[in-house]
Amino acid sequence: MNKLFIFFLGFVISTASAQEASSWDFQDSIKGGELAIRMDKKLESILKGKEKSVCQKTTFVPPVKLSPADKCATQQKIMGYKIQIFYTKDRSAAEKVKNDFARQFPSLTPELIYASPDYRILVGDYFTRQTAGNDLRKVQRTYPAAFPVQWRVWCRKAL
Repeated sequence: MNKLFIFFLGFVISTASAQEASSWDFQDSIKGGELAIRMDKKLESILKGKEKSVCQKTTFVPPVKLSPADKCATQQKIMGYKIQIFYTKDRSAAEKVKNDFARQFPSLTPELIYASPDYRILVGDYFTRQTAGNDLRKVQRTYPAAFPVQWRVWCRKAL
């Protein structure tokens, strides 16, 4: 009987001084499953202290969008837009259109580009498609098939 009393007393004391536990319950958002995590409060405080010292929560800062002027500070050419007025496989026809265009529009410099096996006549240097709009409308009166194309442009010439 004495042994039973000592055992019962030990059981009561051990349950009375039992560790306090914290509980976290999560629910899976996809399948709806449940997860329960039970942890001793002392262990939880140790983990939280370690997490604070190791894992620094940083907020996401989106990258700064550079203006064309900022890009041009480090590069001579950047991606921009040109107006394509003519496209052919015949070099002499491309040269003729280039010379005709130079006479009709002295403010815009035509450029003959060879992209194997074709020749393109590109004019102007623009940072955006919108800035090419005014010149595009003027050019389309004479060259109705003209359209803006993305191309590398000279920073010092671009609008």
